[in-house]
Amino acid sequence: MRIVRILKFGGSSVETPQRIRQVISITQAARQDGPVAIVVSAFGGVTDDLVRIAERAERRDDGWERALDAIDARYQEATRELVSDEALSEPLAALSGIFQEVRELAHGVSLLREASPRARDRILSVGELASATVVAAAFRDQGVAAEAADARELIVTRAEFGGAGVLETETRSRIRAWFASRTDLQVVTGFIAATEAGETTTLGRGGSDFTASILGDALDVDAIELWTDVDGVLTADPRVVPGALPLPLLAYDELMELAHFGAKVVHPPSVHPARRRGIPLLIRNTLRPEGVGTRVEVAPADVRDTAPVRGLASIPGVALLRLEGDGMIGVPGIAARLFGALARNAVSVIMISQASSEHSICFAVAPDAKERASRAVEEEFEAEQRAGLVDELVTEEHLSIVAVVGAGMRERAGVAGRLFGVLGRRGVNVRAIAQGSSEINISLVVAREDEARALNAVHDAFFAGGERSVRVYLAGPGCVGRALLGQMAAREVSLARERGYRLVLGGIADSKGALMDDDGIPPGEALERLAAAGRRVPLDDLVAAAARDPDGVFVDCTASPVVADRCADLLAAGTAVVSANKLGPAGTLDHWRALRRVPTRFRFETTVGAALPLVSVIEDLVATGDEVRGIDGVLSGTLAYVLDQVANGRRFSEAMRDAHDRGYTEPDPREDLAGRDVGRKILILARLAGRDFELADVAIEPVLPVEGWGELTLDDFWSQLPVMDDVFARRQAEATRRRERLAYLARLEGTGARVRLESVPASHPAASLRGTDNLVALTTRRYQPAPLVVRGPGAGPELTASGVFADLLRAVAQR
Repeated sequence: MRIVRILKFGGSSVETPQRIRQVISITQAARQDGPVAIVVSAFGGVTDDLVRIAERAERRDDGWERALDAIDARYQEATRELVSDEALSEPLAALSGIFQEVRELAHGVSLLREASPRARDRILSVGELASATVVAAAFRDQGVAAEAADARELIVTRAEFGGAGVLETETRSRIRAWFASRTDLQVVTGFIAATEAGETTTLGRGGSDFTASILGDALDVDAIELWTDVDGVLTADPRVVPGALPLPLLAYDELMELAHFGAKVVHPPSVHPARRRGIPLLIRNTLRPEGVGTRVEVAPADVRDTAPVRGLASIPGVALLRLEGDGMIGVPGIAARLFGALARNAVSVIMISQASSEHSICFAVAPDAKERASRAVEEEFEAEQRAGLVDELVTEEHLSIVAVVGAGMRERAGVAGRLFGVLGRRGVNVRAIAQGSSEINISLVVAREDEARALNAVHDAFFAGGERSVRVYLAGPGCVGRALLGQMAAREVSLARERGYRLVLGGIADSKGALMDDDGIPPGEALERLAAAGRRVPLDDLVAAAARDPDGVFVDCTASPVVADRCADLLAAGTAVVSANKLGPAGTLDHWRALRRVPTRFRFETTVGAALPLVSVIEDLVATGDEVRGIDGVLSGTLAYVLDQVANGRRFSEAMRDAHDRGYTEPDPREDLAGRDVGRKILILARLAGRDFELADVAIEPVLPVEGWGELTLDDFWSQLPVMDDVFARRQAEATRRRERLAYLARLEGTGARVRLESVPASHPAASLRGTDNLVALTTRRYQPAPLVVRGPGAGPELTASGVFADLLRAVAQR
């Protein structure tokens, strides 16, 4: 009987009776096309439990017995649910024998206090032996003649443990003889094998894939199907790259590269036997058998018609070691000695990069191999180091390898340029690069904290995939923040349709703490959910989540110095920041420079003039070579509104209260009246114009002409403010007598800046302002003698929120 198809079912596919029934259904459908054999793994999680049992037995921790009893009970319960009472005795007896043997072995480990690699392999074999027993019994209960096949009778390995090498000739002979003499459905144990002497070995974690591929090779089947819990191979790990897409077709080489660099869908050695025979590998989802999955086969002869990049993978936590020195240049055999020393010390090298000058060689290893690698290299080159020919070995830790894989890269120019360009724009520093002559893989080493950002950046650059989600982290749900949430909710559907992405609120924080939700918080529900939250996390948690999010945008709608201080840290981590908080860009000069290190990542248009384009206008002027020589104008929509009301006969205290109630003022209106708010605004504009000013360099005359207001509580401030009504009534009367108008002006002239309340003539542009209008006149080398004037409303929650929203959309577009 010729087997036409091998079906392998992983641990997640057999972890419950319901899923085993699904396995039976899938297998029966496959048998319609001809005879099949199946390979099964241990129930999900069992192998990890068995590893811990071996470790506990070695420590003489009596808990290993209870843990093993729990695994035994799990298999027995599954058998009772899947098999009718009259057929139960046979599988239960078989399970009893399997678990009794391993109990005796674990007891011996406990007595000796040693779990040798040989003993560990024998303990780990229990999961697959029990699974094959239960699944075969379940098939028989459904009327299918099925037999549990122990792969130790089929696959012969060298006397190695924990990942044994297969003896192909003997294995092929045994497999063919076994299947030639059987007609029942064979339910084969994955992962395990045996030496020629019959000792149990394992094929390494994920070895059930390898078992299926070995069987398929020996039996020359038409296809090998690997059934798991994902829809085939994706362009990236969806836990790191939410926009990862399914790949319906891959080449063997592409899959091997992705698997080697961390894609866990397939055990890397399983690809070799299939590729040798040209047997297609089909990777499918047991939970969605109707899905197409991924088909892996020989690459097309002309890869120019395929996408240049097919997938991304990564290995986190690697160590990078660098051997360098002038004595290496032009000396034959250095590389041979280096890697020979590593091999003798059982160090597996993940990636290699050598400078063309032969001055240095760097290589990446797993973190647990770092010490062995260091010792091996230093012992090998001890003489050269003493002679000063080779430097001391340099070790960097907490790194990740990102692999960009695609057979189409070898036929496309510019792929590497595009790759490194996008990483540069995202602020990802590359420590080392490796690309083989096949040009199927570009591997690069980055800091561990940059791994997710790098993967998402590259994925965005090379894969076009439907709607994307962009997470927003909002601090400050006050008047402006509330208005911003309303605008986000109103535009949610249109943004997805027009721009291909959806804004998802990942978290929101006020002065009492933050509320976060991995699934996102609907903007329209955010305030209600924040108010009802029984438990909040610290603001630092929100900031940390934004820093980890490679595509996230942090929005600061507070007036908090604490939040402003965190923005520089976020920018350094590569996160985009949108701020309506003046305390950041008007902080110390050093802080300003930290914020402006990557100008496009920090957007702060609404810190001056609400939604008026003042920041962007000055940035454009300076960027194109113009010189800003003077700035003159009204920069407080709040005070413009109040003075306009006073000019129309209203009491000063009433006008201030009205402005506060409309959301025009700062949370504490004394910031406006003290002139500090306007002082910070002219400082920001001055810095944009190229002046290295601190806030102390701005001469500020407060609106309130007497001191002591800042020492009052806010309630006392409001109760005492009416004492100023007569003062402002007299100043307004004097201005009216001179046919002038009161205006709170900010000026940048030459090397100085000042802010004060002035009475301006009717010819002055500020005299015509009404309501919350701001006005800025920019005198530049190009705009003189007539200045460039920007005028419009400069206060109001809705208006300011619209400017924040526009900055947010620009930040998303840039990223």
